[in-house]
Amino acid sequence: MPHFRFTLPDSRPVHIRLNAEALTISIDELLIYTFDGAGRLYGAFDHGVNYRRGLDGRVLARWRDERNRRQRRWLREEEVAALLEKMRGDLEVISEQYSVFSKQYSGGGEQRSPETGDVSLMLARVLAFDYQADALHFHQVYRPISILPPDQYQALVLQATEGCSFNTCTFCALYRDRPFRIKSPEAYEQHVAEVLDFFGPGVSMRRSIFLADANALLIPQQRLLPLMQITARSFPIPPEGLDAAARRAWLAGHPRGMTGVYAFVDGLSAERKSVEDFRALRALGLRRVYIGLESGHEPLLAWLRKPSTAAEMAEAVAHMKTAGLQIGVIVLLGAGGRRFDAGHVRDTAAALNAMPLDGDDIIYLSPFQPDPAAPYLSIARAEGVDIPDAAFMESQRQRILAGITLPPPPAGPKRVPYNLADFVY
Repeated sequence: MPHFRFTLPDSRPVHIRLNAEALTISIDELLIYTFDGAGRLYGAFDHGVNYRRGLDGRVLARWRDERNRRQRRWLREEEVAALLEKMRGDLEVISEQYSVFSKQYSGGGEQRSPETGDVSLMLARVLAFDYQADALHFHQVYRPISILPPDQYQALVLQATEGCSFNTCTFCALYRDRPFRIKSPEAYEQHVAEVLDFFGPGVSMRRSIFLADANALLIPQQRLLPLMQITARSFPIPPEGLDAAARRAWLAGHPRGMTGVYAFVDGLSAERKSVEDFRALRALGLRRVYIGLESGHEPLLAWLRKPSTAAEMAEAVAHMKTAGLQIGVIVLLGAGGRRFDAGHVRDTAAALNAMPLDGDDIIYLSPFQPDPAAPYLSIARAEGVDIPDAAFMESQRQRILAGITLPPPPAGPKRVPYNLADFVY
């Protein structure tokens, strides 16, 4: 793995690290750029501010304020342009100095070592990368990628479906801009090829497959199996049961290898599949399924117009666990305000306790952020339901966690935050 240190003319130290997944360049340890194998900027850290570029060209800035509170905002177009211009200026200086360094590193001759040559090639890719064309290409390959679970932010998204088959939840407007459809095997195979063409060498930064969109596992089994088979042919998945070292070795030997397939599902769709159906999907690489419980309180679920009951979702989780799958359960903090608070806290903890969750599973606690494009706000105002603030949601989080009797990690499920405002793809 090429790993070089040298100094710029202004005495700032530079550290360059290149591996199979990414190129990372650090300047004075206060400015860090990360690029994928295609030379595409993935993210930057500049004196306390993290910048994450989405494949659609947008950039999210995140930092902590003077009270150590997490802050975030999307950059304006002119700010994105300025960030890219600054990055290119920095990389031009680094590339010029690296050329001098690599010649000295190779003994002063014209022949460069393979390691220094690999870095030179990557620096050239970075400087030649066309971000405007890249964003246009992204929109040709994908419909909007609205949300992923936090542990899948770096997944390779494959849209076996587009949109949401229900689109009834009052709190969600993520998929209201597109009709729901299931791709045919032919269309899906073409989509996979287009995704690979879009990412190019940058696909090596993606180590899992997320089968999108909102609830792709609702696809009837006889239609879903061919899509999973296409996925398995395109992206090898290591055998289950490997320890961490063996899995790393396996992935190193399979450039397009992925750790597994991951997907959302709703309770009704999961109930339509048998344990044997889920086992067949697991044999083709399915590893973890994410289900939006939101709440265990049935009156709140009905008020939110969720298509599944808490009992249906708990039963679905039991079926999937019997099939050997890992589960991610999503809980919505603050929805329904104080009107539903007591029932939401009590019944959500009870619903989670009723699920056979173990150390392979995750409970996500997601602060509710009303979407102006969704019906929720107008319904809440009309019915006098308050909009939750951060303190109220933190109180709910603590009380739900206090009511969970499942074992703590590592024997029991991890309890982790899931803030939709941090999502960038």
